[in-house]
Amino acid sequence: MGITFWTNTVWFILLGLTTIITLVVIFAKVKNRKTALAFYITMSGFAFSFEMVIMSYFKAYTYYPMLIPSSLSDDSVAGNLFSQFSVTATAMLIAVLKLKYYWYVIFILLYAGIEELFLSLGIYQHNWYRTWMTMTLLPIFFWITKHAYRICLTQLKGFLFYVYIYLGLVTLHQNTILWVLRITGLQTFSEGLLSEKEQSMITISFIYMILINVITILIYFTGIRWGRKLVVIALLYIAHFLAMVFDLIIYKEGWFWISTSISIWSVYFYTYLLDKLYGFRDEKR
Repeated sequence: MGITFWTNTVWFILLGLTTIITLVVIFAKVKNRKTALAFYITMSGFAFSFEMVIMSYFKAYTYYPMLIPSSLSDDSVAGNLFSQFSVTATAMLIAVLKLKYYWYVIFILLYAGIEELFLSLGIYQHNWYRTWMTMTLLPIFFWITKHAYRICLTQLKGFLFYVYIYLGLVTLHQNTILWVLRITGLQTFSEGLLSEKEQSMITISFIYMILINVITILIYFTGIRWGRKLVVIALLYIAHFLAMVFDLIIYKEGWFWISTSISIWSVYFYTYLLDKLYGFRDEKR
């Protein structure tokens, strides 16, 4: 292990361990763990979408976990994942245990302290962002999570159900497929659409994510036959090919079919997975 493991990485691992402990407490308390897991994935997607906009697009702050030192932007995303999953787990803990509002204050002060610690250690950097903004945004996220969890347990149906599925797909597809394809160099989004490279990549990534997630949700939940589903999927392959032709998506040579298939079919699988996890939402919890 290099010196950066002990100066940088270990602190994010410790944050990750606290997240695991929090999740253990949550899953020990809930009666329906499948629904709880699906909800955690959904709210992580909500947090991820927000943080990616302010961190990657508006460059509010930067993480330095030194997990991917060859790419500072990807390294920062890795650090953000530790933060995202931690904050979501805490918000869900508040919702599941129905904690009083003074716990909001305790957790807000705790995260403010962690943020200041990371700043002092040099493993996290503010650009225009400040700690007081975290202290302002956290109670809002805690409140949203609390009410989203109540909806999940009592009246999750119709359009809201599809929103929950979509946000879950953001967590699963973006972090386990698109990001992995990017850091391995198999499939990346163009950095030349806009004047700023990272903003260009983030913009195309978000458009791509919206389109493929929404289309997959539609063909999965509308009940159309597999023949028609395959026609839509074939059109998705054509769309990927056109995106490659116009340099919106860049593939490693010889990897178009494999990478595109992984991306398309993984979204369908993750939609199926989330549907089955939320499929137990009508049982007593």
